[in-house]
Amino acid sequence: MPSEQGLTALVGGMVIDGLGGDPIANGTLVIDRGRIVALGKASAVPVPRGTQVLDVAGRSVLPGIIDCHVHSTYRARDMRAHLLNAPTYNVLRSTHILEETLACGVTTARDMGGADAGFREAINEGYVRGPRLLISIVMISQTGGHGDSWVPAGIRLQKRAWLPSSVADGPDEMRKLVRSLLMAGADFIKICTSGGITSVTDSWDEPQFWFLDEECVDDMIRRRIWWVPTLALVPQSIGRRKIDKAWSSQQLGQEDDKEAAIYRAMQKQLPLWQDAVRRGIRVAMGTDQSHRLLVGENLIELDFMVKSLGMSPMQAIVASTSGGAECIERPELGALAPGRIADVLVVDGDPLEDIRVLGERSRIHLVMKDGRPYYNRLHPVP
Repeated sequence: MPSEQGLTALVGGMVIDGLGGDPIANGTLVIDRGRIVALGKASAVPVPRGTQVLDVAGRSVLPGIIDCHVHSTYRARDMRAHLLNAPTYNVLRSTHILEETLACGVTTARDMGGADAGFREAINEGYVRGPRLLISIVMISQTGGHGDSWVPAGIRLQKRAWLPSSVADGPDEMRKLVRSLLMAGADFIKICTSGGITSVTDSWDEPQFWFLDEECVDDMIRRRIWWVPTLALVPQSIGRRKIDKAWSSQQLGQEDDKEAAIYRAMQKQLPLWQDAVRRGIRVAMGTDQSHRLLVGENLIELDFMVKSLGMSPMQAIVASTSGGAECIERPELGALAPGRIADVLVVDGDPLEDIRVLGERSRIHLVMKDGRPYYNRLHPVP
């Protein structure tokens, strides 16, 4: 929704522009009608008369986060409940996921399967609070792949009844399905390149179209292909299984065994990943957040990027802001710079000293999208 806000200035905070430049101490950020119009040290940026001024002294100001891998729609994890819930119930429960995603600082999200054009447009028109969405509608796979909802009972259990089939076998079916998805409003196409954790008919390490290895990393660097690694999901899921046995038991696809194997493989891959980052592979932040995990906790991913990929906090922030904008081809997003859309996050603490502050919801004081505050604990200066 376009902003109807007038001039707003955030003054006195440490500004991290999302582009990798030096932070601006005691900075001023001026916003007009949803766009950033001025940025710099307070001594160099005049605040026009009549501007609403928000004092952010002692806090950090950075661009809204871009999560390049989410599943923002709901279905019950318990299969009995899933079979008893109406599709409209799932749609309405999805609004909570969307609200929580925005409230934790994610102002743009790339939905990799689950949301159709109705979700995107309801958010754009202001009827639902949530991050700006780019949608694939479904995740394409072949028969028996990660996107196939077939179960041994001999039926396909629809996970989200409002979606078309995601199964395509061979070039002709693939062309037809892609054309149908684009016709239905998809912003991009997602293809499952391996098996998945939650699917019944495949293993997580089965290559189905292509698979990441050293040769692939070399090719990605050469071709400047983006990597969205989703590092927090498996460790967080393993941790939850230890304390929530009921949640752990609600599975069809042997998730616990798959996650244990994935975690072991992740540890072996760390040197390859860290070397890829040192060599300049392009990284954008993504969580694989879904109804089952990480809702409203998306920003803990940055801590995993620092620990697992050897990134500096600044590199992780850039990958989650301007890097994400470049990955999704939305150059008007992802940075605090004149002319950019005013998606802004204000937090207590210094994420350049401790990236974990971004993952603590209690530290968030402002989430702004399109110049409009959606979550705000700040008060205007009299």
